Parts: sequence; structure tokens; C-alpha cells
Amino acid sequence: MKKETFTEKLIKRIYGISGPLDEHKRREADRIGNKIFVILFYLMTLGNLIPFALAYKYPQIVAIGYPIVIFGISMISALYVLSQTKKTGITAIDVDMLTEKESKQLHYPGLKAGLFFGLWMFFITPLLHILLGESQDYLQSLLAFKNIFSSILESVFFGVVIQIIISHRIAKAKEDQDD
Repeated sequence: MKKETFTEKLIKRIYGISGPLDEHKRREADRIGNKIFVILFYLMTLGNLIPFALAYKYPQIVAIGYPIVIFGISMISALYVLSQTKKTGITAIDVDMLTEKESKQLHYPGLKAGLFFGLWMFFITPLLHILLGESQDYLQSLLAFKNIFSSILESVFFGVVIQIIISHRIAKAKEDQDD
């Protein structure tokens, strides 16, 4: 059995591919990635000229608007990648093709995702409060009841949503396999 390279792991993670990265999945991922790269390359290269030209006369508008526009373009690109991966079917779960490690990872994925997300938000939220000027002390903000309660609530909600989505995908894959 050939060991997966780091690049293959990244491709599988970014595009949401489960199972082995066969020739068809790699070709489709490359095609989608190439389209997005070409669009974003020219957009970022030529798109930076507009704020550069406007920065002298309208610095505040450029400082506020440019990050929002970049974020919007990134989200549109991510939605395009998501729709294309779903359309081409490279994210479909093939239960028989999963390795032992991958099938083990599908046990309670919502619980794992919820715990990770909750811990991440538990430590990041106080930093955001400090950056926004709502708090001065990280430790005090970290151990505040509001932060603990919101982190628990966020992790439970996120975990349940992820569990439902992945359970639905697995059930659909098993149903398609039976047909």
C-alpha cells in the first residue's frame, strides 16, 4: 500500500474527498482548482490596481472596503468549489473503498468537530474581545461564565449539525451502494 503524500492529504482535505484519491478524483480536483486559480490570479493581480489608485484620494473607503471585497470574492470562490465538487461527485463517500483509519474517523464525526470547534472558540473569543476593546484581561475574559457557556453552546450546535450532515452523506452512500 502506497503511503499518501502531504499534497494528496491537502487535496483530500480541501475538497472534502473521502477514500482513496484515484485518477478521476484527482483530475476533477485539479480541473476545479485550475479554474479558481486562473480567476483569482487575474482578479488579485489586476484587482489590486484599483485600490492602489484610489488609496491616495479615498484612504478610509479603501481601508474598509477592500478587505470586505476580498472576503466576498473568497466566499464566492469557496461556494463555487463546493458546488463543483458536489456536482462532479468527488466528495461522495464510498464505504467499501475507505481504509480502516478513514472508516474509524467516521465514528461520531460531529462530536469530534464540535469539541474542536468549541475549544477553538473558547480560546479565540477572548482575543476578539480584547481586540474590540470590550475587555482588557485575557484570563478574566477566558474564564467568564459568558465565554464558557457560549463555547459549550456553539460546540453542541456545530457538532449536531456536522453529525447530521455526515450521517446523511453516509446513509446516502449506503443507499446508492445498495442500488
